[in-house]
Amino acid sequence: MDETTLRILAIAEEMAGDKQRAAIWFEQQLIPGWGGKTAYELVQEGKADKVLDYLEALRSGVYA
Repeated sequence: MDETTLRILAIAEEMAGDKQRAAIWFEQQLIPGWGGKTAYELVQEGKADKVLDYLEALRSGVYA
């Protein structure tokens, strides 16, 4: 796993409250605005930076 993916999972864990929920989110939750794709799918497509931007925006309250 690369450094960006680990950072994504760490932020997701912080937001979700535990590793299991973060993993479920990463693999199964569709991200709005990305054509019904999960964070995992976006990372596989080389768009990890977009997932990271999304999480940072959520954490900042941009989409809250």
